[in-house]
Amino acid sequence: MAFKSLLLCVLTASFSIFFDTLPNVEVNRFNGEAVNIKDYTSNGKIQLVSLWATWCGPCKVELNALEKVYPDWKEKYDVEIIAVTLDNSRMVKRAETLAEKEGWPYTFFSDAEGVLAGKLGVRGIPYSMLIDQDGNVVSTTEGYYPGYEAEMEKKIKALIK
Repeated sequence: MAFKSLLLCVLTASFSIFFDTLPNVEVNRFNGEAVNIKDYTSNGKIQLVSLWATWCGPCKVELNALEKVYPDWKEKYDVEIIAVTLDNSRMVKRAETLAEKEGWPYTFFSDAEGVLAGKLGVRGIPYSMLIDQDGNVVSTTEGYYPGYEAEMEKKIKALIK
């Protein structure tokens, strides 16, 4: 029994350390430009990173809901929303087309090979991470639910220095 408790503590500690910052992984802008996501999210801004896909209904609901509050968040808190599609390389163009059609005002990246999602251990999407001004992951959320935006705004307010 003591071994199981020790193992659980070690796994929990490893899990916490793993999520302190995003891993050094290259993602691509829709134009194909490679960007290191860890470097990008270590720029002194509060950022909400959402992993999504065109085939995911709740992902589209989340991105549409965030679109309503984003201008206010951007003005009040200087928040940036980053949407990372997990669509495979054949579907990235579809993700770009959907983003343009919907008029989503986010910064978009593609993780077509699933490297970022794999390193994060993502099991379900949408998967969101709130990143503080120092590039630390301070909150993660799997799925979308009514009230998500209000809960996230409280967390964002708490990060204002």
